[in-house]
Amino acid sequence: MTTDQQERTGTVFDIGYQSYEGTREGRGLAWKTLIIDGVKNGMGIGRGGWAKFLPWLVLSPTIATGLVFAAIAAFFEQLGIEVDTGEGANVIDLPGHEDLTSVISFMILIFAAFVGPELVCPDRRNRVIHLYFVRPITMLDYLGARWCALFILLLAASLLPHITLWVGLLFGVADALGHIQDNWLDIPRFVGNSIVFAIFTTSITIAISSITDRRMIATLIIIGIIMIASIAPGIISIFNPSDTVTELINLIGLIDLSSNIVPSIFFDTYSENYNLNIAIPIVWVILLTIGSIAATWRFYQAQR
Repeated sequence: MTTDQQERTGTVFDIGYQSYEGTREGRGLAWKTLIIDGVKNGMGIGRGGWAKFLPWLVLSPTIATGLVFAAIAAFFEQLGIEVDTGEGANVIDLPGHEDLTSVISFMILIFAAFVGPELVCPDRRNRVIHLYFVRPITMLDYLGARWCALFILLLAASLLPHITLWVGLLFGVADALGHIQDNWLDIPRFVGNSIVFAIFTTSITIAISSITDRRMIATLIIIGIIMIASIAPGIISIFNPSDTVTELINLIGLIDLSSNIVPSIFFDTYSENYNLNIAIPIVWVILLTIGSIAATWRFYQAQR
């Protein structure tokens, strides 16, 4: 039988392939997806119980602190004792937003130590990092979105206690309108402080997390650096350096920097507590942020 005499059979299947007709959102959608994914990973959403437990274990006390501060003010108000946490005459000087910042800053640093590695370490450990670096996702998109995700989490962690305290005081004092008039400046102060704190903490955390692809090791390194940097000024003070040298050394301690030095700039108490020119801690925070971002970028460039 020749070829022409053979029966030719074939079937064409219509499996419904269609061209995409929706909106092509490109890099904007990629950023949005990566940021949302980072926020959900950081808080353990969609993951196991242990992934949710650790971040909330650290975050919950910060919110509770704001509630406690507000409850104390409400308690004295109910007793008929005049209280004022703002600029008016004080009968009982209760802790305000600057004091709250001093209390919660360390807890938020620890929160960053647990959450930050969750955003970048698993991608390298699971060897999927290079899958992100294909168009339209670039390395800048990936790092920028991860940075924004951690920034959002740290900003929320910093703002929530202050908002809780502010709202709690409104319900706890007899003259809510008077409280707003006397203390409205606290809002831009604690918002500005929270933004600056979240920016340099995010940058430092991402930079340190880039050192290793193991989340727990990265967390321990971050906590170790925080503790060592905070202990160093105390050790150096044994040698009785001058006051100027002591204040310069205190800038190394991330705990003191975030809980006392930076907040005092926003709450106008810096000149009362420190003798250094106010430009020095401002420049130092800027250098820490830029240096951390540059180190992260250089590391990822080398990994390509």
